[in-house]
Amino acid sequence: MITKVHIIGLGLMGTNLGIKLAEKGILVSGSDVLEKNVIRAREYGALNKEFNHKENYDLTILAMPINEIISFFDNTISSIKSKLIIDLGGTKHLIRKKMDVSTIPSIGGHPLCGVADNETWEPKPNIYNDAPFILCESDSSNDEVKKLASEFVTLIDSREIWIDSEKHDELISVTSHLPHMLSAALVSVAMKEQDLTELLDLASGGFDGATRLSRTSPNMISDMYLTNLTNVKNLIAKLIDELQEIINIDDEDVMNKYLFETVEWRRALADKFGERDLS
Repeated sequence: MITKVHIIGLGLMGTNLGIKLAEKGILVSGSDVLEKNVIRAREYGALNKEFNHKENYDLTILAMPINEIISFFDNTISSIKSKLIIDLGGTKHLIRKKMDVSTIPSIGGHPLCGVADNETWEPKPNIYNDAPFILCESDSSNDEVKKLASEFVTLIDSREIWIDSEKHDELISVTSHLPHMLSAALVSVAMKEQDLTELLDLASGGFDGATRLSRTSPNMISDMYLTNLTNVKNLIAKLIDELQEIINIDDEDVMNKYLFETVEWRRALADKFGERDLS
């Protein structure tokens, strides 16, 4: 049973997670490289306990950038005592390799509930409500800690999905990492080609929807891209081929056929799963 949790990294995801757990009566301590983040987390009610390195915790959550998570397993893991470690990183396979040889049982995690602008935000612990929470086994995990991970996901009102770490990175490159790079590329083109004032006078929902991901922290996106490089590069190459196909279309019937197929596929997706709110 989970009663004590320590969260390392008190940005948007870690702080909202702390609030969620504290509201459920869990004792939550936390740490961050920035003292202002610790102070903010306390003010928001995310922390109700001081960290004690001599105490045994039921669960330690790594809510830092991906490269800091990897560094944690190389350099810092000996500073904590915990039954289980779960990370919240946006890629999984490189992290899972570190978890495979971890001295503390570890499971890869990825809650699919982030927001576009993760630097200026208000506390919103309900982002975890009914959100898919990806879990990836490692060689250091066992049946006991898998049950603990399931208990944790239920505790925060999310939905557990167990998946292989390599498959996770392959799928998430399509649903998250490539869209982030496309958003940044479109903003880059707009910056170079158009006057900002003139552009904003004509920009509407299409431009906003296609570029909102470019508001995400550059460090976070860089980490995701560089730790899932092969998958994202392969997709970019395929996208270039797709764009070249579009460039070569100069016939109305051919264009309508191309667009009809993509529109029907996207509408079928919405009919089956519904549309998500943009954030």
